[in-house]
Amino acid sequence: MSSPSFRSRLAGVALLPLAALFVDATGAAAQADPTSTTTPETTTTVAPAPPAPPAPPAPVVLHYLPLSGPTLAEGAKAPEVFLMQITLTARGFWLSDFPGNFGASTRHALVSFQKYMGLPRNGKLDELTRFVLGATMDRAVPNRPMPGRAIEVDIARQVMIVSENGVTIWVFDVSTGTRSTPTPRGSYRIGRQINGQRVSRLGQLWRPKYFTGGYALHGSPSVPNYPASHGCVRMTNQEINFLWDANLAPIGTPVTLY
Repeated sequence: MSSPSFRSRLAGVALLPLAALFVDATGAAAQADPTSTTTPETTTTVAPAPPAPPAPPAPVVLHYLPLSGPTLAEGAKAPEVFLMQITLTARGFWLSDFPGNFGASTRHALVSFQKYMGLPRNGKLDELTRFVLGATMDRAVPNRPMPGRAIEVDIARQVMIVSENGVTIWVFDVSTGTRSTPTPRGSYRIGRQINGQRVSRLGQLWRPKYFTGGYALHGSPSVPNYPASHGCVRMTNQEINFLWDANLAPIGTPVTLY
């Protein structure tokens, strides 16, 4: 890896502890009282030198996403992709790609961040997105915090937030109903679920979790950055699998759609 540029050095913060003061036992002995003398008849007992203190720990360097740099898109593999992924997850946006690999999961996480912040939804780490993402490490917050586990679907922003006692656990990229087939708004609860593929009049639903009637949170191979479903809340298959595997939305979980 090449040496970091000045700009990237400024993007990190080094926590360097103050150097400890070391005692030089030899020097201390050399500075003893010069008037003292010894004779063959005199025996002087010298106390052992105190042990040297341990060496200070290595500096801890915290790396942050540089606020300017190249545009990164799906398929990229670079150290800055890893920094972007760290920043996204620290701010609450879920992804599952291997560190440093800009895959589809990272793209959806970036799109959900762009949706949440009101940025253009292009799924790329462009100049504006990079600056807004890297400027702070503030975590996403639910608009309607509730006690216990709760799910809220922000239809306007096209994101879903899972929270616990008002603290965001994860934010997911979703696609809700079109204008002609809108997603119902209101407050519901997960009432039933199917751990597998379900084919209905609303289409193919992967591992659906129903919150009212035939409407569900479910996985889909197509989750565009705009409303496109028949009324359900589409998630990527990776997202819904994680929702199941982490038990984030058990039966009875409240779901608020607005």
